[in-house]
Amino acid sequence: MSARLVHRLAMSGACLAALASFGCQPQATQLSEPHAAAMRDSLSATLEEFRAMGIASAWEAAGDFYSESPAFRFYENGELAYESADDVRAALADLGPGTQITTEYSDTDIEPLAPGLAQIRSRFESTLRTEDGSEFGYGGAVTMLWVHETGGWRILTGHSSAPVPRGG
Repeated sequence: MSARLVHRLAMSGACLAALASFGCQPQATQLSEPHAAAMRDSLSATLEEFRAMGIASAWEAAGDFYSESPAFRFYENGELAYESADDVRAALADLGPGTQITTEYSDTDIEPLAPGLAQIRSRFESTLRTEDGSEFGYGGAVTMLWVHETGGWRILTGHSSAPVPRGG
């Protein structure tokens, strides 16, 4: 046999093996509408709890909303800001006990993707108030992938961004 024929046979065998393995994969679980609705309700309540932690300056409790998964990442304005839940918790602890963050979400879309997995997309407006009474506001858009883990819903990945002025 020529080297070229051996190569073609090997490639054909590899293609058949790949097709066979794809054919044997379990199909993605479809969510029933009642299951998807229950996930939306559960995540809506979780997002409200998460928002309340900022108002209450409950930074340790707020830190519990972030997944311990090694896959965790959170980006801000196109840059990786936090590589782990511990990074987020350290940033929250630096805010101090008297600092409050009030966040209002709007145009929120909760999209169940699979059992225990959903995406939240929303616009937000936040105000940070320090212990001495100074404050500043910021806002933009946020997307977060939430996973249901032991203990409840946790943020696995996310990205927030502020509007960027565009040239006209």
